[in-house]
Amino acid sequence: MGLDEALLRSACAGAVTLRLYTWDSPWLSLGYGQKADPLRVERCRAAGVGLIRRATGGAAVLHGSDLTYAVAAPADELPPGLVGTYRLVSSALVEALQAAGVDARRSDGWPRAGAPGCPFDCFTQPAAEEICAGPLPNRKLVGSAQRRLGGAVLQHGSIRLAPDPPSAVLAAGLSHRAATSLAELGCSTDINEIASQLAHALAEDLRLPLALDEASPAEREYARARMRSHSSDPLAPPAPLAPLPSRGLLAGR
Repeated sequence: MGLDEALLRSACAGAVTLRLYTWDSPWLSLGYGQKADPLRVERCRAAGVGLIRRATGGAAVLHGSDLTYAVAAPADELPPGLVGTYRLVSSALVEALQAAGVDARRSDGWPRAGAPGCPFDCFTQPAAEEICAGPLPNRKLVGSAQRRLGGAVLQHGSIRLAPDPPSAVLAAGLSHRAATSLAELGCSTDINEIASQLAHALAEDLRLPLALDEASPAEREYARARMRSHSSDPLAPPAPLAPLPSRGLLAGR
């Protein structure tokens, strides 16, 4: 997630990037402003669940059985306002998931995470413009969060491929009572197909060329610095961000 922050810095300088990645073990990411309950932290560490604080807001997400996406772009490349950006990205997500055979749809729920009364668990209820799927109502498949800084936007989120391990869910103190996953829906979990569909849908919606790319040296160095900072205090918020040199147009990595 340090690389996601680096992409936001690059977006301040004009770059537009789509990144997709997976996790090698369970990790609980907390929203920028969420409080870290010491007992929850202790349970997670005892169960081998990693902890990290995201640069974005929103509620807690348990990663490890998901495909995580990140979109970073200058705000003027996106529709105005938080909801406008959510709507554009969620439309691309729905298009990609439907192309992969998933009965996906946008939620009209509210409030968004962070408002009074919102739960700790991102997947307890769908917020506006988040993605639900399946025959049962309000079964959330994709949770997303956003950060705006210096004229740029980072939106990243979790596409659930399979149910999380019960031991990790219990340690994190989550319920997932309104969550679903591609495996539970009986859908293919071909990550490459979903990633390709999402990249092309987003490029078309943004009217930008699509090209594969890799992180720049400056982006990688920033991500390594965040890893070093995380190792000393995983729940500390990110330091103030400054722009990185611009790297190009829409890049899927």
